Amino acid sequence: MTKPADSQATPAIAMVATSSARLPSIPKILQACGAAPQGKSGILGTLFSRKAFPANGPKWENGSLVCELLDAQLAVALMPAPIPWSSLEGPCATAWWWPDATNAMRRHTNHFLVALIGGGIEAVERRLILTKVVSAVTSDTDAVGVYWGDGTLVHEPRVFTQLAAKARNNNIPGPLWIDVRIERNDDGTLRCFTTGLAPLGFLEIEVERSDLSHGDLAGFVGDTACYIVNQRLQIPDGNTMGRTAEEMYLVRHGPSMFDRPPVMRLVMT
Repeated sequence: MTKPADSQATPAIAMVATSSARLPSIPKILQACGAAPQGKSGILGTLFSRKAFPANGPKWENGSLVCELLDAQLAVALMPAPIPWSSLEGPCATAWWWPDATNAMRRHTNHFLVALIGGGIEAVERRLILTKVVSAVTSDTDAVGVYWGDGTLVHEPRVFTQLAAKARNNNIPGPLWIDVRIERNDDGTLRCFTTGLAPLGFLEIEVERSDLSHGDLAGFVGDTACYIVNQRLQIPDGNTMGRTAEEMYLVRHGPSMFDRPPVMRLVMT
């Protein structure tokens, strides 16, 4: 499988925008990342079938919580300032799934930086852990939104926690992690590209030209991205794929339409 360089070692980072400096509950954070309160198995223990978190009594210190998680470091830190608007303006403007994104995110006054750093945790598992912890922080603070930097996406808190609850090792929360951006070409056809696959260890997907409708193209590319990650299988160069035996598209690994590393291109015209 072709992987972007150092995808496994790259820190996994997300931000929770809040309207106050209220700190979330430590037990909820620990339970989210696999601790086993009162003898019960942790959430991530069911995913990875190994002990995820040693209960060593971490505490908030100057607005920061840092603890060991497997062989990595989990950090949740209160930042007493908004996320820079230069990072949020574009993602808010393109968040069609959250029409009030710009208004909501402009109101935040603080944010929590949530990061999983170092260690040998596999890239997808790393984001699953991050998703569970971000969900715990979101549900126990005055959150107004979540910024998922890997995919340059913003999310409404309630939707994030709902999708995070369903996330599993073979059922990733694709809409939370992977943006499928669609634009119209000058000739009326559509082009499409993803962001968020490379940090997971896979090639981003691009379609230079397609006659599919906006909804069909977004659905096909989004489903393809989730299939690749859930199966941990990069589709080889030269293969074909489609939803039916008659609808088969050629897969080519090659240069991106943009200034970024090589991508998986779907030839759809």
